[in-house]
Amino acid sequence: MTAGDVKLTDRQKKIAAERLYEAYLKTVDGRLVVVSGATRSGKTAYVRGQVRKDRRVIAWDPEDQWSRLPGWKRVTSRKELLALAQRPGPVRAGFVVGGKLQDEFDFWAACMMYAGRYVAPIVAIAEELADVTTPSKAPGAWGILLRRGLKRGITIYAISQRWSEADKTAVGNASEFVLFRQSSGDDVRYLSRKTRVPESELAGLMQLQYVRLSAIDGAISRGKLTF
Repeated sequence: MTAGDVKLTDRQKKIAAERLYEAYLKTVDGRLVVVSGATRSGKTAYVRGQVRKDRRVIAWDPEDQWSRLPGWKRVTSRKELLALAQRPGPVRAGFVVGGKLQDEFDFWAACMMYAGRYVAPIVAIAEELADVTTPSKAPGAWGILLRRGLKRGITIYAISQRWSEADKTAVGNASEFVLFRQSSGDDVRYLSRKTRVPESELAGLMQLQYVRLSAIDGAISRGKLTF
């Protein structure tokens, strides 16, 4: 029997096509977008606009804001989160938990790595990072997600009000920075030092204005959110 003699059923052809498509998607690198700004400066609104067309998005959602959006699911247990991570179809969910946040965050990060590596490309949104990380090297599963996730097709939005209090691994591995109005001069100086965006430009940002810096080619663009 030769290859030309093999006849596939329609179902087999469909499965083969789906697997080829998934393999193609997995070769597309993800992005690590570091988003910074004072409270109510526009961080979450910006990311919400960026992910509106993505099929698979799961947020670390300690403030219970993503899960309240239309079409989003509120997930409150590890069992639910793992089940969603293992499902290849569309998903939009916020992981909302209490207890020891660092442990729950580590579990969320591990689920995101599993979902992107073994299931299908996914967008992972991490809110309020200063609450669950420190200025040192990113811990545990979060560190693995930051260092290895992009090559698995995982896009990460890492969000914090104060990056001087959050982990340095995200800043060091960022594909791009989106910088909104900062809450203090210390934050302005820290981000200017890390991104080389002039302090004067960061200090001059008004509400909903932002500067976007590509860490790949150094290109800078500016914008303002509108509603």
